[in-house]
This record gives sequence, structure tokens and C-alpha cells, in this order.
Amino acid sequence: MARANGTRRIVAQRLLAALIIVVLVPLVLMGVGATQQQIVREGEPAPATILADRDVREVDVEATENARRIAAESVEPVTAFDRAAPTEIVGAVRRVFDHARTVRQPVLVEDGEEPSPTTPPLSDQVEELAELQPDLERPTVEALVELSDGELEVVERETIAVAQELARQQVDQEGLQALLRDTLPVELSLRSFPRDTEATIARPVIELKMRPTVVVDPELTQLERERAAAAVEEVAETWRAGEAIVREGEVVGRLQMRAIEDLGLSGTDPLRLLLQAGLGMLLVTAIGGIYLSRMQPKVWASGKKVLLLSLLVVGYAALVVASGVLAEATSPGWVYVVPSAALAMTTALLIHPVVGIATMLPASVIVLLAMPDSAPVALFAAAAVLISVPLTTRIASRSDLRSATLRAGLSFPLLAAVVVAIFGPREELLVAVGAGAVNGAVTAVVVQGGMPFLETLFRLPTVTALLDLADRNHPLLRELEEKALGTYNHSVMVASITERACRAVGADPLIASVAALYHDIGKVRQPHYFIENQQGIANPHDELEPEVSAVIIHNHVTDGVEMAREYKLPPEVVDCIGSHHGTTLVSYFYERAISQAGGDPTAVDEQAFRYTGHKPRSKEAAILMFADCCEATTRSMALSRGNLPREEIEETVDRLLEERVDDGQFHASDLTFHDLMLARDQIVESLVGVYHPRIPYPRREVAAAPHVHGEHRPPPPPPPSRTVSLPEGTTPAPPRP
Repeated sequence: MARANGTRRIVAQRLLAALIIVVLVPLVLMGVGATQQQIVREGEPAPATILADRDVREVDVEATENARRIAAESVEPVTAFDRAAPTEIVGAVRRVFDHARTVRQPVLVEDGEEPSPTTPPLSDQVEELAELQPDLERPTVEALVELSDGELEVVERETIAVAQELARQQVDQEGLQALLRDTLPVELSLRSFPRDTEATIARPVIELKMRPTVVVDPELTQLERERAAAAVEEVAETWRAGEAIVREGEVVGRLQMRAIEDLGLSGTDPLRLLLQAGLGMLLVTAIGGIYLSRMQPKVWASGKKVLLLSLLVVGYAALVVASGVLAEATSPGWVYVVPSAALAMTTALLIHPVVGIATMLPASVIVLLAMPDSAPVALFAAAAVLISVPLTTRIASRSDLRSATLRAGLSFPLLAAVVVAIFGPREELLVAVGAGAVNGAVTAVVVQGGMPFLETLFRLPTVTALLDLADRNHPLLRELEEKALGTYNHSVMVASITERACRAVGADPLIASVAALYHDIGKVRQPHYFIENQQGIANPHDELEPEVSAVIIHNHVTDGVEMAREYKLPPEVVDCIGSHHGTTLVSYFYERAISQAGGDPTAVDEQAFRYTGHKPRSKEAAILMFADCCEATTRSMALSRGNLPREEIEETVDRLLEERVDDGQFHASDLTFHDLMLARDQIVESLVGVYHPRIPYPRREVAAAPHVHGEHRPPPPPPPSRTVSLPEGTTPAPPRP
């Protein structure tokens, strides 16, 4: 049931995080649209005076095309002499007379026994010639038929001569009419035509067959017109930076509207922006969910981290809005103050560096949604993420954090300069460099100032939060030191051993050492019931039943978890406190209860003597359990015998490890046997370094006279006897009879 409730809670947190991104970010960006100028529309009065924030030139395409069309049409057609025209004109005139001869050729007519050639009747000749020359008028056809053969030759010769003379003239269509009107009569008068054939045959034939000898060259004409059109300059209007494109109340023209749109000053429709931003963030949320579930399952399984990520994205969107407003009020170069590195570094420190790198996607998309014409700024935001996140991977103190934000901030001016140098506008280079420097300062303030608040609010085990908890002046540690000094010293020793073992197996040494410092804080509520704090007093367990003593021992775990939550320690630390004994058996009181029951184990409820916590669920918690029991047991042995040889320490550590492995205490953690062996070696080395045999130093005493300079040596210690090591928090059993 608890697991099902936890799953539902995580799913609800994920849905809430998605809702925050998909709804709140568009609302923040819509706020930008509301603060921007009102919508500007062509053909309507401008709601305000709009100034150009950079040089802009707009070409009136329609006016330019119209001017070029007029220039092309004004070019006269390019003409050229048609060299084939004279031949074709003379040939056409000659065919008229050839056809006239053809129709008068005799035909064979059967008359008696043999056919005889007979000239066709004039009427037949007229009809046939009319068919051969359908464009000749009827009088001309009849006049040609009526000519004798000799007259036909004369008329043909003179007519062709006139046609040849006229065909040599270079005339176009208009010149042709003048030529036929003025020159043709003169040429005809100079010739000798029989009878009236000049008027009835020569003139009509020449007028009909004559055509222009000069024609338009379409290719040359088109080329000249294209040259004329190209020579016409574009009809355009230019506005310099700071110049008014349109004044308030002035009707917005076509070119003015284009300039306003190109500069992105036409205003933003809030509803349209809301829809665009909503769809954009929905896509980002879907991709982010898939990425986290596949690449960072531990983060995906933490609802509060997913929720924190969504809030960081919303906060970043608000900072992007502020950057855009600043750029509009001052200079476009100030858009490079967008603090994408603040989002990335905070995410890397609070959640995970890989997730910090992934914030490159929302960082860029939000910039594009807020400032659609600022693709270079989106590139700058993505690059700043890639530069800053790697600087957070080796932070071990707050000074390291300050150093990381400083180094990241120093790179932003250079990055902004490179982006502006490549994409422009280059006149904003110095402003962009200054904006990059301010970006670095903003990043440092946001990261260093926001980290403590977010660490506490979400109880996250960040490096800086853990370093604060490791401070011996923390109220819980001070209380532990004042009320249970023996437990405090034990905790400090366990922290050192645990940290060393975690480094060996690749676990988080900082979380483990902090958890070790706090793992026994529950003992401050009843410190004298634990043997390490019983200096100079009687053992209170001697007056209690074993079951009662076991409950008191158990309670230090539950009390510790309660106190840790009260002081808002990170859940990872609380989890280690609740599992540092797992479900192990308080064997001393269990054996005592069996002894009181007459040695019958079935008469004693074993479960009542087991810790009520849970088994370790992480490497850090498992190693803490192992180090805790080893340090407590060897400390107890050393108190009774002084120094311990290495062999005995190794034997004790191996026995304790075997007991917990056999009891299944490490099953819920992801420790391997190889990890356990590495941890075992490090724990042995740490304990040997503390409890190894030492040379006893003699003690000098002042003896009574007359032995003033004599020495008194204490008797040698008794030979070591084999003792049974006891778990921490228990007292030795009285000897059995």
C-alpha cells in the first residue's frame, strides 16, 4: 500500500511539473506580448511612434516592376533588313505571269479521228488563273488573260524591273505605304507598258506582292528592353537606426509595414503567442520526459526533482523576459544577458549534471519563443550551457562553487563576441560583450544565492548542503556532542571509515560520511542506555527486562529518523539513519531473554528483538551499516584489551560481514560482492590504523626519599583473553554460572 501511494505521489508530481511548464511558461511569455507595443497593421493609424532599432531598407517590388516595365516598353523595336524579302517579292511577281502563261497553254481536244491542240476559251483561262492567284482582283485577272503573248512578255519584263527596284529599298510597314504611294508611280512612268496595262496589271500586282523589307528582330528587341529595365534602380526606402519608421497616428504604408515586420516591431498577438508557446513547451516537456525516463531513471523516480526542474524552467523564462525588455529599452545587444548558464548550473548542482546539459533544449526554445528573430541568442544560450555545466562536476566546497561561477562568467563575454562577430549586427559587439559580463554576474548571484534556499526547500543532498551538514557546529551534532560524547566520537570515526570505503567502491563519499555523522543522533534522547556513554555510572539495563532494553535500543533508530526529518535533513541521509542497523537482531538481549526463559529459544519472540527499520537501499547506506558494526565491535574489544592485532581485526570484520550477508541485510542495495570486498579491505585498514599495537611508554614517578631518582613501573598488563565482540549499543552479559 505504501509503495502504491508513493507511486501515485510521484506520478502526481510529474503531472504537476508538466502542467507548470506547459501552462506557466506560455503565460510568462504572453506577459511579454502584453508589455510590447500594440499590434501594428497596414492601412491603419500607427498606435505609437515606431523607431528603427537598426538600419533597414525595404524595396517596393510592385513600383520597381512597374517602372521597369515602362522603361522596357519605351524602347523602340530593333529592326533589320530582311535579305530574303527582295527575292521573295520578285518571285511572287514572276509567278503571276508564269500562271498567266500556264492557263493559256493549248489542250488536246478530240475532233474526228485524232485529238488536236486547242487554246482554252478566255472564260476558262480567267477561272483557272483566278484559282491559281486567288488574291488578284478580277479585272487584273481578265487583263492578264486578254494580253497577247508578246504583250505578256513586255508587261512581265517591265513589272519585274519595277518590283526589283522597289525591293531594293529598306522599308518597314509604314515606309511601304509611302513607297507604294510616292515611288511606285514614278517608277511605272519610267517604263513602257502596252496600252493601259500599267494601271490594270503592273500597279495592282506590285501593290499586292510588295511587302516590308525591314522587319523587327525579336531577340535584339528583347535584349534592349531587358537592358533598359535593368538600368532602372529599385524603388526603395531606407530607415537608419533610431529614425522613425512611422509616427503615431500616421497611416502605415506598405513599405513601412514591411520594415516594421522585418524588425520584429509589429507587436505580438497574445493569444497567438500563448498558443505557440504552449505547443513549444508541450514538445519540450514530452522530449524531456522521455529523456529522463530513459537516461536518468533515478531523477525520473524522484517527483520532487522533476517538480524542481519545472520551477527552474519557469524562473528561467521570467529571466529571459526580463532580458528582452532590457534589450527593447536600451540596445539589442543586451539580449545576451539571458542567464541560461544559471539554469544549467543550478540544475546540475541540485539534480544531476547530465540533466543540466539537457536544459540546453528548453533554454534555446524559450529564447526563440520570446524573441523569434534572435536565433544567434538561442545559439549563445545553448553554448553557455555546454560551457558551464562541466565546471560543476568537481565542486567540493563553497569556494569551488564560487570559482566555477567565476570561470563560467569570464567565458560569456568572449562567447557573445564570437556569436555577434559571426551573425551580427557587428555594431552591437561592444554592447554584447558588456551583456555577457553582466550575464556572468547574474549567473553567480542566481546560483550562489538560490542554492541554499532550494536545497532547504526541497531537502536535496547537494555538495554545498552536505558540506553545511558536515560542519561540527550543526545544532544536531552539537547536541550529540554535549549529551552523548561517546556516541559522537564513535560517529566521527564511522564517518571517516565510511567515506574511505565509499571512495573505493565508487559510491558517494560525501553523502555517506554525512549520514555516518548523524546515524546515531537518536541516542541523545536516552544517551545513558548505550554503553559508550556509560562512563562512571551503573548500567541501567541491569534493572530492565530484555524486551524493554531491546525496545530502548530500537528506539534510537526511529528517534533519529524523527529528529532528522524535524531538522529537514536530506531524504538520502534520513534513509541511511533508518537503515544503519537494517533488520538485524539485538543479539545480546535476545540471548539474555533466552537465558531467562530457561534456554528455550521457542519461548522468545525473535522478531521483538530485531530492529524495526529497513534494510539498506543504497551503496552508501549498506557501507554505513558495515562500517558502523565493525567500528563499534572493535572499539568494545579495544576497551577491554587495549590494542588489537591486525589478524584479530580482520577476523572480526570478516565475521561481521558474513553475519550480515547471511542475514540478507545487503539484498536491497546494489552492492556487489566485489564492492563488499573492496569496502572490507578499506575498513580493515582504517581500524588497524586506530587499534594497532603500540609501544607502551614508561611512566616516570617521583618516589619518596631516599629513592628520589628511582623509577616505578606499573605491573605488566594481564595476558590478552579472547572476548566476544558485541554490537554497538549493547552491554556485556553477566557471566553464567
